[in-house]
Amino acid sequence: MEKAYIILAHRNPTQLVRLLRKLDDDHSTFFIHIDKRVPMTAFSGLMNFGEKVHLVKRVISNWATFGLVQATINALQEIRQSSLPFQRIILLSGQDYPIKTNKFINDFFTSTPYSVFIESVMLPDYNRWKPGGGIYRVNKYFFGFHQYQKLTAKTFNMLGIIVPFLKRKAPGTMIPYAGSQWWTIDMYALNYILDFLKNNSAYRRFHKATFAPDELFFQGILLNAKDEKLLNSIANDHKRYINWEDTRQCHPEVLQKYDFDEIEKSDALFARKFDADVDDEILDLIDSRCLSTKPYLKERETAHSDSDLNN
Repeated sequence: MEKAYIILAHRNPTQLVRLLRKLDDDHSTFFIHIDKRVPMTAFSGLMNFGEKVHLVKRVISNWATFGLVQATINALQEIRQSSLPFQRIILLSGQDYPIKTNKFINDFFTSTPYSVFIESVMLPDYNRWKPGGGIYRVNKYFFGFHQYQKLTAKTFNMLGIIVPFLKRKAPGTMIPYAGSQWWTIDMYALNYILDFLKNNSAYRRFHKATFAPDELFFQGILLNAKDEKLLNSIANDHKRYINWEDTRQCHPEVLQKYDFDEIEKSDALFARKFDADVDDEILDLIDSRCLSTKPYLKERETAHSDSDLNN
């Protein structure tokens, strides 16, 4: 199973190197985007992976802005240009971590009838986003967090009430979908996405004025497709363990060692998000009990039995 990992990172270079070491199974290539604002000297450890690492053209990728989408598009374009025979393309952040072994991940993708794993819900979804169901991402302009950008968006939103052609709406007849930023696709879906963007420039322009477009952009392309082969390949599941206790919050919880039991029980392949500066013991636990080839629980039980006998 040849895999291309797209990894979006902006901090914790040591943690990023640790992630690559865990994913490096000689069947994985890494297409890494480092936020343009961050000095590359901090990430010099990536060079130790040689040709397995490709550094993607850098952009400023602020949270909730189109930069995150553009960084991902840049990686998809580089993957296609590489002409390497990838069977899966997996989007991760630098704060993700596998919770299944590489063999398990390979076997899973080989055996499943699906080749695209992406979470999606049709907007508005009142169960997930209250109030309003998240539809503001479609019908309200967003240009950024600077004061002048907020003022510009507010002006356009007000004008849209009285000037019909300024009212914001999704391009054409596309149905808006949203979901997690993180997904897995195959080369067929990758080519469909890039070909769609080449022929539908209005879609990209629309999402440059969307709040958190990374959670709508790829869902919109794939779920509105008329291609039956593509649609039949999609599973509505991103295969990530994420502890998002309150969807009204901007970010999920940072996972710590007290989250381990839930992580271990999960059928996900990856988990997020981790911060070694907050708690690196959770990563050690995952290494020893989820990613080790040794039967940890059996060894522990045997150790207890021997101790009982000695007593």
